Amino acid sequence: MSKLGLQLSPADSESKCWVAEITGADEVYILKRDFIPAEPEGGWILYDGWYQLNGVVPGVTEFKKEYIRIKDGKVRRNLPFRELVESLDEIKAGEGPRVERMRKEIIAILDEIKEAAYCEPVVEGIEKQKEDLDMADEPDQIKNALYMLKKQKQSYIQQYRKMFNL
Repeated sequence: MSKLGLQLSPADSESKCWVAEITGADEVYILKRDFIPAEPEGGWILYDGWYQLNGVVPGVTEFKKEYIRIKDGKVRRNLPFRELVESLDEIKAGEGPRVERMRKEIIAILDEIKEAAYCEPVVEGIEKQKEDLDMADEPDQIKNALYMLKKQKQSYIQQYRKMFNL
């Protein structure tokens, strides 16, 4: 599964930039969008899949709530809404690999926390969290855990270092 880094900035002072992954069907909005938090560096990492983007990439025309698809590292832009609706079965079929990718991302972040605040209680706690992750089977639960870890990673490291005088 390929991944791309993306740096977006707002088009002007009135707008916001955001990235949402299309993950299935929604009763109200037809397409379910999972808004992805920016990485700490201010960008996004995108994998093979369908997305909706809003913002400006330097040197590229503006994305205005634009649908794109990434496949094998190649980006197709300006997808019509209808094409995504017609691809819902394929989008839903991608849930398994998407969940596995998120599990791997969670484990990598937990390992970073463990390494940055290495001591026996932290190691034991991280290993317990990895075991709990194996028990989680709801995609939204795994997604929420990943997004929370991405946002709170540095805070956890600081708390552990302070708590254990590291």
